[in-house]
Amino acid sequence: MRPKVTAILVAHDGGAYLDRTLEALAEQTRQPDQLVIVDIGAKHRVTEHPATLRDVQHVAAPASLSFGEAVKAGVRVVAPASSDDEWLWLLSADNAPEPDALRALLAALEISPSVSVAGPKLMQWADPDYLYSFGDSITRFGTAVELAEPLLDQAQYDKESDVLAVAAAGMLVRHRLWDRLEGFDPGLPAFDDALDFCIRARLAGSRVSVVPDAKVLSAGRRAPGTAVLGPRTSRARRSYLARAAQLHRRLVYAPPLALPIHWLSLLPLAILRALGQLLKKQPGSVLSEIGAALAVAFGHARCIPAARRRLRRERTLGWSAIASLRLPWVEVRRRRALALEDAVSARRAGRGEVHFFTGGGAWTVLAAAVVGVAIHLPLLGASTVAAPGLLPLADLGALWGEVGYAWRSLGAGFTGAADPFAWVLALLGSVTFWAPSLSIVLLYLGALPLAALAAWLAAARLTRSAWLRIVAAAGWTLAPTFLVALDQGRIGAVVAHLLLPWLVFALTTARRSWAAAATASLLAAGVLAGAPSLALPLLAVWLLGTVALACAGRRGRGWHRLLALPLPAAVLFLPLAVQHALRGTPLGVLADPGVPLPSSASGDTVLSALGMLVALPGTDSTGWTSLGLLEPEAAQLLAVLVLTPVLALALASVFLPGAARSGLALAVAALGFGTAVLCSRLPVASAGEAAVTPWPGSALSLTWLGLLGAAVIGLSAGEGTATRVLRAALGGVAVVGVAASVLPLLGAAAVGTGGAVPGSSRTLPALVAAEASTDPTVGTLVLDAERGDGLAVAIERGAGTTLDEQSSLYSAAPASAALGSTLTELAANLASRSGYDPVPVLEAQRIGYVLLQPGDIASRAVHDRTVAALDANPLFTHVTDTTQGTLWRYTGLDDGLSAPAPTGPGNLDTALGTAILTTQLLVLLLTLLLALPTSGLADWVRPEREARRGSGLSQRGARTEAPARPVPDTASLAVGGRHGE
Repeated sequence: MRPKVTAILVAHDGGAYLDRTLEALAEQTRQPDQLVIVDIGAKHRVTEHPATLRDVQHVAAPASLSFGEAVKAGVRVVAPASSDDEWLWLLSADNAPEPDALRALLAALEISPSVSVAGPKLMQWADPDYLYSFGDSITRFGTAVELAEPLLDQAQYDKESDVLAVAAAGMLVRHRLWDRLEGFDPGLPAFDDALDFCIRARLAGSRVSVVPDAKVLSAGRRAPGTAVLGPRTSRARRSYLARAAQLHRRLVYAPPLALPIHWLSLLPLAILRALGQLLKKQPGSVLSEIGAALAVAFGHARCIPAARRRLRRERTLGWSAIASLRLPWVEVRRRRALALEDAVSARRAGRGEVHFFTGGGAWTVLAAAVVGVAIHLPLLGASTVAAPGLLPLADLGALWGEVGYAWRSLGAGFTGAADPFAWVLALLGSVTFWAPSLSIVLLYLGALPLAALAAWLAAARLTRSAWLRIVAAAGWTLAPTFLVALDQGRIGAVVAHLLLPWLVFALTTARRSWAAAATASLLAAGVLAGAPSLALPLLAVWLLGTVALACAGRRGRGWHRLLALPLPAAVLFLPLAVQHALRGTPLGVLADPGVPLPSSASGDTVLSALGMLVALPGTDSTGWTSLGLLEPEAAQLLAVLVLTPVLALALASVFLPGAARSGLALAVAALGFGTAVLCSRLPVASAGEAAVTPWPGSALSLTWLGLLGAAVIGLSAGEGTATRVLRAALGGVAVVGVAASVLPLLGAAAVGTGGAVPGSSRTLPALVAAEASTDPTVGTLVLDAERGDGLAVAIERGAGTTLDEQSSLYSAAPASAALGSTLTELAANLASRSGYDPVPVLEAQRIGYVLLQPGDIASRAVHDRTVAALDANPLFTHVTDTTQGTLWRYTGLDDGLSAPAPTGPGNLDTALGTAILTTQLLVLLLTLLLALPTSGLADWVRPEREARRGSGLSQRGARTEAPARPVPDTASLAVGGRHGE
């Protein structure tokens, strides 16, 4: 009896695909007896077909239907099956069969009458010589797997015919079996629909076979597909649909007793898999994992019980009947190993060699380490560093207690958000957790080699010349801004200078790699934590760069990876910025972290502006004035002259090959210069009566980065012996000039007369520290006479204030608001003779000591008056004179201070503090997971969803000759949805 074949062709805006498929159907040597075209198009309806096709029916269906629902709509217009020789041939708009495809399928079925589902060999539409699909299977845990890889078809799979499942595209199925199994599961609208149907057919006693002689084309991801899964479906949506299909099948196939366990495990497993997706550098799949679990757990409440009933009703065989058709674990491991090998090879092929050891990088870092140890030789053996902007660090618990939103013991005390730099200090202190202040010593000893390493690697992105990389490393390591920051103890600026080259290094590949993008976001957060004034230029670079890449078309692919780059920094700064705005000090968020220090850089004169143009942060910044040989103006002029070669090379680069890249580097330098000028005129904090601006040196580090980058790019232009000699000479002149500009700073640091010297773990006299060992809440009122008639006031508790306790909320606030009117009044009355009774305030604030710091000549009158007033006050006893100042002891301390110490909540003691800390920690940890170099996990391509590209590897990994062809998109090679993704 002649089999009756009804072709069900699902068309969703098929266009040229549909025209070719209809022509291929008309050219069949064995044409279908009936053709039903199910039109689910949203734009164009199918109204024509080749005249040679017989018995054609057009069915208009809603555009929202999935492939399985569209097939059911077509089957409803076909007469019910009257025998087992009636077949349904399922096709999509992109499934153009070869002329003998249907004849080959029917011939195979005639030989094997027990086969009820047959599938063709699917070939790639773009290149029909390459495989697309040759049957599907599942792993031991039920994950869908492609049996064949998208390689050149050399009949390597043709001996295999008995498979677990075939794709929906080109599937030939008995009409009666289709009706009995009720077609595809409605709960699988995109992926695994054919796989599930074939498994149910197997369990119902039918066989499933693939016919190698029957070939049908598939356009894969580029196919018109359906509204559920088509060419416009995003990768995240595809990931969601694929995972939801897998979870749906898991609940359908689960034994009754295991079903509740599977259901309860959906969300916990989704969270674990989401973390795994971050490690695999696939953040787009994170929400897909969680969304799929929630959708299956709560959105499939109807379809899962119905699917389980269908499976139970028609099943005649046990699961052991298909055990031999599952993909063995050994084969899964083999495929993963091959996928890893291919991915690693592809990554290495696209990566330029850095030649760190053979190109002079190691020697450069070693030389910088020797210089770094030599100039900081006095710090060897020290437990901490003392400098104008440095204080000791507290213990590890206190360090981590300062992050987030907590009580700040500065002044009268307040509850507020931490400066983002608190995270950096906590991480630094954790390195030497037994003595956190030691980490600052190690940072000083390793600062120069760390700077050299970062600059050398960043220069490797700009030039292949080993000499120019060394020049860039030397120029960055000896940058005046860097050495001045070390000398003055501006630890935030030091960290920013060290991280800026790493930020450049990461940004160069950020749009091609999620790991690089996440690393860049963490580095940007670190840079801004150390130098908040760089927020404006870095934000401008990010915004302009992202927009430019987005508008560049294919050349800007991957720009979306840059969108979340400011997120970690925004999460760290937002609580602080909001609190500054509420306090009326919105610009305080730009204040440098740590001890507020005034700056000498102004840019008011021509000479000062020229100095800032070559990244000099002040008139006395290079140390030449301290030698006593030159006046400040002459020292500034000398430094400008010796740094001019770098500026000249940078400006000349725009007239040489590579001018576009040089222009970008100079634009960065200009942004840094403009920011430095703005910072020098923008007071954001105070130190006593002196207004404190953001240190321009941090912005000038950005200027120096741009100048060095432009100079290196310019010197890289040209080839030939003469060019190389000239390049070496000019680079050498530039490095010598930079070294000459900072020579006094290096010498002063080496002999121990610089600003950074070995320090003590306490900032108050030993007597106070001894008292604090038994009562750490005892307070010391610190007075500092200033020029004119001013008196700076602070209160320190225990052995003294630590660096991690510093807060821009305190330094940016007016003195009356920071200290409170009570302490201000107390200090004013103690500094002069009056009838004021200080006992209530001393008791309430638990103040046991008064320390008057040494004054200079200009403040001698205020200093002497304060000494006389305190000596005459019977409530205070003069204790000692130390290098830290003159100390008095409150006599009431003998009887004990009755009032409790001013205190407040920790960072986890309030709902707001917990929310802030949890949010910051979550964002940082997730970004860190994405940034971790887990290349093995990232390259472990899942064999069940992604096949290896046609790289010329045969089934067993042997190399074969393959003609040149376009490499197919890996994402189009996923199982499921073969009916027209």
